[in-house]
Amino acid sequence: MKLATNNPSQHPKVYSVLIDFGRYSNSFDYIDGNSLGVEIGDIVLVKIKGRVITGLVIKENLFTEKFGFNTEFKYSFIERIIQKKVFYKWWGDWIEDLARDHKVNIIKMFKTALPPGWFSKSNVINKSISSNFWILITPNVNYQSRDLTNRQLLLIQKINSAGGLWQSDLIKFGFSSTLINSLIKKNLIKKISRSKIDNLPLTSFENNFKENQIPSLTYQQKEAISKIKKMKEGESLLLWGETGSGKTEIYLRITKSFLEQNKSCLIMAPEIGLIPQLIDRFSNRFKKNIFEYHSNCSSKQRQLVWRKILEDKEPLIVIGTRSSIFLPIRNLGVIIIDEEHDNSYKQETPMPCYDARELALDRAKRDGVKIIFGSATPSLNTWKQVKYENKFKLARMKERISIAKVPEIKVIDMRDEFKKGNKKIFSKELFKSLRNLKEKKEQAIILVPRRGYNGFLSCRNCGFVVNCPNCDTALTVHIGIKGKKWLNCHWCDFKSQFINVCPDCHSNAFKPFGIGTQKVVESLKEEMPELKLLRFDRDTTSGKEGHRKILSEFSKGNADVIIGTQMLAKGIDIPNVTLSVVLASDSLLNRPDLATEEKALQLFLQLAGRSGRANKEGEVILQTYQPSHPVISFLKKRDYESFLNESLKLRKDLNLFPFCRVCLLKISGFDNALTEQTANKLSEYLTPLCLRKKWSLIGPAPSMIPKIGKKFRWQILIYGPDKTELPIPTEKSLWDFIPINIFLTIDVNPVEI
Repeated sequence: MKLATNNPSQHPKVYSVLIDFGRYSNSFDYIDGNSLGVEIGDIVLVKIKGRVITGLVIKENLFTEKFGFNTEFKYSFIERIIQKKVFYKWWGDWIEDLARDHKVNIIKMFKTALPPGWFSKSNVINKSISSNFWILITPNVNYQSRDLTNRQLLLIQKINSAGGLWQSDLIKFGFSSTLINSLIKKNLIKKISRSKIDNLPLTSFENNFKENQIPSLTYQQKEAISKIKKMKEGESLLLWGETGSGKTEIYLRITKSFLEQNKSCLIMAPEIGLIPQLIDRFSNRFKKNIFEYHSNCSSKQRQLVWRKILEDKEPLIVIGTRSSIFLPIRNLGVIIIDEEHDNSYKQETPMPCYDARELALDRAKRDGVKIIFGSATPSLNTWKQVKYENKFKLARMKERISIAKVPEIKVIDMRDEFKKGNKKIFSKELFKSLRNLKEKKEQAIILVPRRGYNGFLSCRNCGFVVNCPNCDTALTVHIGIKGKKWLNCHWCDFKSQFINVCPDCHSNAFKPFGIGTQKVVESLKEEMPELKLLRFDRDTTSGKEGHRKILSEFSKGNADVIIGTQMLAKGIDIPNVTLSVVLASDSLLNRPDLATEEKALQLFLQLAGRSGRANKEGEVILQTYQPSHPVISFLKKRDYESFLNESLKLRKDLNLFPFCRVCLLKISGFDNALTEQTANKLSEYLTPLCLRKKWSLIGPAPSMIPKIGKKFRWQILIYGPDKTELPIPTEKSLWDFIPINIFLTIDVNPVEI
């Protein structure tokens, strides 16, 4: 290992390098003894304990500021630069603040925010990285006083203006290696070995631009755009527009206005399935670089988008899911969060459990960015900030653009169907509507809460249910193209053979119960073979283009009915859809969750909005065994605002979220006794801290699903006054209570408890 004396005149700066050692990750000090030109934001190779490992440069200090003139210490050199400047200082400072807010190690926050593959524990260098020569101007040398040829002078000026260039690029520009070496001999430029990732094609959708006629705006759209343009920097606005009222056109117009101001735009969607449609709409309108950023993009693709954002000075448009909030977009003008009510914006696991909506608001304060939250069914939390706190401005659009009548919502009581002898999963009313599709040349969307074939496999004789050996949940029945059945856990992905005999009592009365998307497709094929069907769920939409292909097939009219899970209700705009259906709605109404009614009503209204969006009259059918449920009452009247106001009043009176702050501490491990013991110790430690700050503590108790993936799960719930700090010390302090092989997750304002 190379060591160097800390002579300030030789090495004036010391660099803090983050190194991922798992639980004991930390930053260590190094110097740039090899004169590599190290900066904050570089990904580097360093040696520690005899290993060469990847590190992230997060701080630099003048040697004398940090250590005075003490030269007793010796420090290792940074060995090599792997990636040059992957973030700016302002971005790194923001990430460190977020780590403190989310009670998480700085390493975890940086790894979550950066594209995958750049920064990891592995000391194996990526094969796509090759060593190249980086050419830069020798510092503190006056080249203008030297006797240089015009060609030599031009080369120096080009390197100087760019701040350094790859030798391979200079040769492409027409400068020979002989010319480069001649200036190196004169000590006017330096050549250093640096790593470079091989270039890959970056999809920018620039060729999708079409000279389409831009639609005229309605009065309510003009009013909404006017309010947005009057917003001050850093302000937020809720765009509450009914489904089909033209929110996307507003997004397009606002994006255009910011691009004209030379500012970039970030458009966010909660699900990957919504990205293709947004990209199509934006790329058809703008002849600009439009980039997508989400987990279905490859690691290399995300790295390229990140690098493009760092290097490109032109304004750009990025469309992505929650992880796109971390992109270091300079000169960002607006963040548009579509379907803001959707809880997919919140990461539940692993830590950090961040909420992209909250991070967007934080960026607004820091960078003066305007924020637009768009939804047809705003969340209770957002509505509270509009109505009770005046933190959001409001633009309402209550009317659809379509001249067709707003579809009536028909609620079918499945108890009556059963009494009349109909034991099928489709009501007679639904059969009638589906039969008319072919004749009218129209399409339908059917929402099923669960994917797979059946919900679970159970014995009618003794009640035995086939559970996952790794989790405290029932296995779901799936069926292949050739009819072969198997069992699958939707939590840990365990798979098992299908069985026909009860392993407990050996009865043959062993049958599947419940319905999933596969079962609905099969049943509909049997009942109506003339209908062409598509299935849209996690099993059928894998891969980067999975969502796009299925939705493209459906929008082209190559299927009459699309059957899918909750993804179908979110933002899909297909003019020929005139029938929206919810099957088995009761499973969505009876979940043990405080937000169940809010989520169910949002989903039903969103799905209802998919029907009759053009000039054809639509129809909405919801099948239920609980037609008198309060959610159904609000749904039939389409009175979401009354639901919001009543719910907020009730929660305010009871001091429930969002009128208090909530934090869930989740403890898990492979040893149940040790996990429970750890949870008890943690509870004892936190109790006095909570009392001191007037917070309450509940637990510890087993989680709603006590075991997942062979890990036993316990939890502690704490809640306290809104806007107050969590009564929790730093994550490092909490680890004193956490034995090895026990895992702790801190989830602020959790989606589910």
